[in-house]
Amino acid sequence: MIKLFGRERYHWQPELSWAIIYWSIAVAPIFIGLSLLYEHTEIPSQVFILFALFIILVGIGFHRYFLIENGNLRIISFNIFRKSRIAISRIERIDVTKSGLTLVVKGQKDRIFYMRKWSKKYFLDALALCPEFQGEVVLLDNFIKLDYFEAYRNEKKAPTKS
Repeated sequence: MIKLFGRERYHWQPELSWAIIYWSIAVAPIFIGLSLLYEHTEIPSQVFILFALFIILVGIGFHRYFLIENGNLRIISFNIFRKSRIAISRIERIDVTKSGLTLVVKGQKDRIFYMRKWSKKYFLDALALCPEFQGEVVLLDNFIKLDYFEAYRNEKKAPTKS
C-alpha cells in the first residue's frame, strides 16, 4: 500500500504467465544494449534507445494498482482491453492465497492478481470497511502453517479512516 496525494494504492501484478512474459520482454532491451556495448569500443546510439525503452517498460510494469473510491474498485493498468472499474457491491467472493487473490464478480470471469503480503492485507482490510462490500473473503491454503494466515488471524484490527 502506498499513499499518494491522499489516495491509497494497492499494487498488484498480473497472472503469473503474463507477468513472466511481460518482464522477459521488459528486460530484453537492457541485455541487447549491453551486448552492443560490449562489441564496440565506442558507445553506439542504439544503446541509449534500448536503455530508454527498458526504463519505459519497467515504469509501465510497475503502474498496476487498485483504488477504492465511491463504491467502486478501480483497477489501474495499461491494459486497454479490460474493464477497469468494478462496483464493490458486485463482488461475490475474494479467494485469498499465499501469493495473491482471485476476484469473483457477478457476470464476469474470475480475475487473478498477485500481491505482496502486506499490500494484500491492507487491501482486504480497506475493502472490508466499505459498506458496499457484501461478499465474503475465503482464505485458501490455510490447511498448512503459513506466516500470512497466522498474522492475519492474530491481527484482526482493520485500519481506520482518518
